[in-house]
Order: sequence, then structure tokens, then C-alpha cells
Amino acid sequence: MGKVRIGVIGAGVLGSYHMQKCLKNKDVACAGFYDVSPLRRAEISKKFGVDAFDDMNALIDASDACIVATPSSTHTAVATVCMDKKRHVLVEKPLAPSLPEGVALVALARERGVVLHVGHSESFNAAFAKLQSFAPLPRFLEINRLAQYSPRGTDVSVILDLMVHDLQLVLRLLGEEPCYDAIAATGVPVVSADIDIANVRIPFPSGCVVNCTASRISAKRMRKLRLFARDNYYSVDLDKEEIEHYFLTGAAVPGQPLPVGFDREKAKHIDALEAELAAFVAAVVGTPSAQGVSGEEALRVLKVTDTIMDLLNKQANAR
Repeated sequence: MGKVRIGVIGAGVLGSYHMQKCLKNKDVACAGFYDVSPLRRAEISKKFGVDAFDDMNALIDASDACIVATPSSTHTAVATVCMDKKRHVLVEKPLAPSLPEGVALVALARERGVVLHVGHSESFNAAFAKLQSFAPLPRFLEINRLAQYSPRGTDVSVILDLMVHDLQLVLRLLGEEPCYDAIAATGVPVVSADIDIANVRIPFPSGCVVNCTASRISAKRMRKLRLFARDNYYSVDLDKEEIEHYFLTGAAVPGQPLPVGFDREKAKHIDALEAELAAFVAAVVGTPSAQGVSGEEALRVLKVTDTIMDLLNKQANAR
């Protein structure tokens, strides 16, 4: 197989980033892009020198695979059209706005025999990859993902907009499904029509407890993960790609300070979108990478987000 012809559907901020990565990848031929806005099509076509299509179906027909970077609420409809035409799909996170829609997409991918990957790009973060290499056995995880307000992404709640990233990392790190009936969640809308800030507590069968906070109305951006394991504590800055590691160097003695060692390491930078695209292309040509986030893996994330949203919706209806 020669270069994989990839069409990008949706030319917003993220879609334009995906186009840049397609143009840079030696195994990819950018087939063009589609956006609903004629002005955006003209702007992006001029900026990147890429063909703009005014018909989505025509772009799909000209492609071997498609990247779906449209608003989250449209992922199901657009990815369905692509896979119905037997095109491989990399759809931005979340896979779909709800679990039933995600189930339908995964089933369609199997039926059509196409690759379905999902843009959980944080799984390619260098600091997260380094944390995985330590093979920690987490007892408690604290994750904060805070962002300043932007209208982009507010067609869904902050759970599907931001927290979904961290839920995918947690499930990959722990390798087990949570105790769904013991999940607790709080969240409220503040400036949009949907939930803008939320906190979720998720227990797991291993005994690990995960506490996630996501906000899109914060003054400062933060992407931090803190992991407590037996005799070890890891503080991971996903933005700076840095890990601080505290560890016991000897036995605890009553009345004495704990003997603690400390390491700080900056992981070698990985361009997450480039790595994500490379994993997708590898799967398309038949040499899948373990790092790629499959539709099945993303579906497990949606099962958690659906549970959280059900809890939050019940709370809202009870007010």
C-alpha cells in the first residue's frame, strides 16, 4: 500500500492541527478537507495549500481514511457516513456523545471491516508514558484538568469535553473497570447551558480510589496527575511533561522524619498528535501500535462518562 489518503472533516482549531500533521507525515497524502463554513474553507485552503471540498461525501470518496474533527455532538453522524463508505476513521474524543451511540459506531466499524481510532491524545503524552514505565500500583489518584473558558467544546458537558481525557488515562493505567454503582459525582453549569465544573470520585475493585476534577471556567490552565502507591508518590505535570517522584529509602522509625528520596525528570517531548496519527496509519496499513486508542477502548471510557452524566442529570432533576 502506498501513502494513505486522509481527508480531514472539520477545519476548526483542532482540525487545522490535524491537517498540519497529515502534511508532515511521510506515509500520508492529505486528500483535502471539508468544513461547513465557506469562509473557513477559503482561509484554511490558502494557509495550507490543501484542497477544500464543499461536499463532505466527495471528500470521503477521495480518501482512504478520514479524521473527524467536527463538534462532539456530530461525531456519531459524521463517523457513520465515513464508515458506511468503508473508510477508516480517526474521530476526535469523545467517540460519541453517549454510550449507545458509541456502541453503534464500534459495531459498524466491525461490520465494515475498518479501523476506528479515537483521539485520546493524552495517552501519547511523554510524561504519562514515563509514568507507565514505572508500573506503579496506584492506591489513590488525584487528577485536575482546569481550563479557561472557551466556547469551543461547550456543545457537550465538561465531562465529555475535558474529564474524558483523564478517565481514559485512568482506565489504561489501572487496567480494570470501576465499581460503577459506587461512583459519586457533583457538577454544575456556570456560564454555559451544560455542566462547566465537576468533581468525580471513582472506586476500583483493586481498592484504588480516583478523584477527578475538571473545569472549563478556571483562571489558570492545569493538567496534573498525582499518584500514591505503596512507599511511592508521583506528581505528573502533563503540560510540562515532568514527573516528580518521592520514595521511601528505608524503614519508617517512630519519632523520626521519613527517609525519603526524590527525583525530578522531564520526559523527552512527544508530539502527541503526530504520534496519534502515526498509530492510526499503522493500524490502517496492518501494523497496529499498542498505543493507539481503539473504538473498544474509547467505549469503556464512554461507559464511565455515561454513568457520571446519569448521576449529574438525576441531581439536576431533583433540584
